[in-house]
Amino acid sequence: MNRGNKRFINGLTDSESDENCENENNFNRRKRRINVLVVLSIASHISTKKIFSKVFPFVICFEFCTDINSTDIRVIFLYEYKLGNNAAKAARNINQAFGENTVNDRKVQRWFEKFRSGDFSLQNDPRGRPKTSVKNDDLKALVEANPTVSTRKLATRMKVDHVTILRHLSEIGKVKKMDKWVPHELTERNKLDRLNVCSSLLTRFHREPFFDRIITCDEKWVLYDNRKRCARWLDRDEVCAHTPRPSLHPRKILITVWWNVTGVIHYSFLRTGETITAEKYCQYIDEMHEKLKIICPSLVNRHGPLLLHDNARPHTSHKTIAKLNELKYEVLQHPAYSPDLSPTDFHFFKHLELFLRDKQYENEDSLKNSISEFIDSKDQNFFKTGIYALKSRWEKCIEANGAYFD
Repeated sequence: MNRGNKRFINGLTDSESDENCENENNFNRRKRRINVLVVLSIASHISTKKIFSKVFPFVICFEFCTDINSTDIRVIFLYEYKLGNNAAKAARNINQAFGENTVNDRKVQRWFEKFRSGDFSLQNDPRGRPKTSVKNDDLKALVEANPTVSTRKLATRMKVDHVTILRHLSEIGKVKKMDKWVPHELTERNKLDRLNVCSSLLTRFHREPFFDRIITCDEKWVLYDNRKRCARWLDRDEVCAHTPRPSLHPRKILITVWWNVTGVIHYSFLRTGETITAEKYCQYIDEMHEKLKIICPSLVNRHGPLLLHDNARPHTSHKTIAKLNELKYEVLQHPAYSPDLSPTDFHFFKHLELFLRDKQYENEDSLKNSISEFIDSKDQNFFKTGIYALKSRWEKCIEANGAYFD
């Protein structure tokens, strides 16, 4: 810096420290001289620190240097604003001193708007998502009042975007779940029966474990065509595949299976159009009993089998009861509408459905062979797991006060 400029700066500093100067013209003249000094000093690439105090009701401390950062630029924004310059003029002054495209008019306007609001902070406002008007407590109350309401209806009501609603639902721990189909709409009497039966069986089990004595059975219709409509990953312009609607009267066969902890004892098939009667069921009992005497003779001769089956009419007919008494079978209690408490339903047939999924059979023999393949593929542990799962299911039913449980 040459001596003239140095005297100029010292003179400016002395004049600024004169508190008795109250002439408005002199005050405006000093502001113009400060502006010229800033531009000249920066343009001359001179590194100097100056403190301009008592000219304005604030203090500006700025280091003039060639390597200027964003914070320094903001100091100049505030300086230009206090001088009364508009944004366009301030941008021209800064670009003239630091080079073209250092700042643009819009950036200066944005900072001037901030200064006009009374905020003279030179720091950027915190970034992130803008605050919304959605209160989680209000949203939770709306959802709990109507659990089936859609996110778009909630968004319309709360005057926000549905994506915002989704974000807040996640914050309060709400997820949408499809209602689960249950076998029957249980009455209070049904629930009480389930509760009493499970409590009785569980008490008996704790007193005398009897799972190894259980013989369980049930029937199920098995379809020739087990294909289901499904979603596929395709290209955007690719045509989706066609799946025919299932027939109202599909081809099917009825399988009856008898099994215990060691494996399948006996199974048989009925064709479409045939139905199982008490006479047919008694015939199956005789066939199963003869095989059981070979597989588990001790169970038949000493301990006595415990039969677990549901309350279908052929199972509870007088002929069936007489047959079971003749063979000295004890029938375990089983509440109505309770496939979730039947091992054949919740275990054996469930896995059979998974095995047959998406498969199609042209004739009866191929379907029977596939079912036989499934049975042969299961080891003893598979059957033991199904029977021994009864204990935990009885406990869950009791905890649910007789209602269906997940």
